[in-house]
Amino acid sequence: MESDGAVHDLTDDRYHLIEEGPASTVSRTWTAFDGRDPQWIVEKAATVRKKFSKEPHDIVKELRILEKLSHINIISVLSHFKDTVASTLTIYLPYVPLSLAQLLQSPSFSPFSSVSSLLGVSDPTQEKNLVLVAKSIAFQTLRALAYLHDPVRQIAHRDLKPANILLTPQGRVVLIDFGIARDATGDSHGDMWPEDPERLYFEVSTGPYRAPELLFGTRVYDAVAIDMWSFGTVLAEMFSALRLCPDDEDDFDGEEPVYSAQAGDAPFVVPLWLQVGRPETHWCRDTLFNGRRGEIGLAWSIFKIRGTPTDETWPTFHDLPGATSVEFTVVPRVPLRPFLPNLPSDSAAVLDLIESFLAYPPPERLRACDALNHKWLTGKILLPRDYPDGGEQTVSEMDNQDLGSFLGQLLA
Repeated sequence: MESDGAVHDLTDDRYHLIEEGPASTVSRTWTAFDGRDPQWIVEKAATVRKKFSKEPHDIVKELRILEKLSHINIISVLSHFKDTVASTLTIYLPYVPLSLAQLLQSPSFSPFSSVSSLLGVSDPTQEKNLVLVAKSIAFQTLRALAYLHDPVRQIAHRDLKPANILLTPQGRVVLIDFGIARDATGDSHGDMWPEDPERLYFEVSTGPYRAPELLFGTRVYDAVAIDMWSFGTVLAEMFSALRLCPDDEDDFDGEEPVYSAQAGDAPFVVPLWLQVGRPETHWCRDTLFNGRRGEIGLAWSIFKIRGTPTDETWPTFHDLPGATSVEFTVVPRVPLRPFLPNLPSDSAAVLDLIESFLAYPPPERLRACDALNHKWLTGKILLPRDYPDGGEQTVSEMDNQDLGSFLGQLLA
């Protein structure tokens, strides 16, 4: 693709910087491709010079992987351009306006209204909408993961989190950001940071979504199981507490929530010094585990809920390189439900599904293809109208409304 050869004017309303970090720059641009009508697209650009790149982020690998994938729930590539002078690669992608992270900040994404939660009574309409949309997002994300993890492709995403699960206005899930994905087929031609199967990167995944084995320096692990742990934490977050936060919260970065779940919290947590409705506040969703206190802090936050690993609960834990470097207090596993106050009234099935992903031994974690048949996902699943065949249990309309309508209600 030809480059426009110009530096973007940041005051131009046809260009918006989305994210700028050490690994890549992501922006939104109003432009046209191949004679089509102009549209918003996303440009993701990064260096292809190893000494300037952030290992293991690899835009060359990301492009290679995305170009061989074709799934309605995975971002597609519109085009790409390699600037040999600047040593950069730019990938052009469709623009998707919403993320699951944004949806999770909506106080309507709860079985309670803020008033009914004080009485401990769910709002029937909100609970129905929550369950319909949560099931659809989970189903579509699992379809994408099952496709990636299939033995033919053998790709693990390794950075599953709400910010990387996008949603179209029609409610279609779009999985993005494959810069640290693992391709186990052995096809690593041209990658900046190829991986030896016996020396994988453990500096993958993000904060509270990281699987516990990554926290102890393992170089040999099941990358698919990493994805399933991360998905379990994302699914749990759909039902954690909504917390009112000040806009000037020092350590809030807009992507990773500030707070982690505490047993016994109410569905809506409002600090005494804040007031609902004030313009300088926003709702944020607690993560199940605490990713803001380093690897040891994250490990301890996992252990306090899932229990300190023992020979019975995780027989191979002490084989991890860093497992003996810190001695943790031995605490038992505790029920998940008190940490997830926004669960629907009929929560047994979804709790069982979350538990099945958060198993300590990686081989025991439920795989995506099997999770699609879990009892929580039986019955009718609402999918976007333009979704291809999703199976006999999927429908495009419920109560004379499509998925986009329900999603819109939750965001109103």
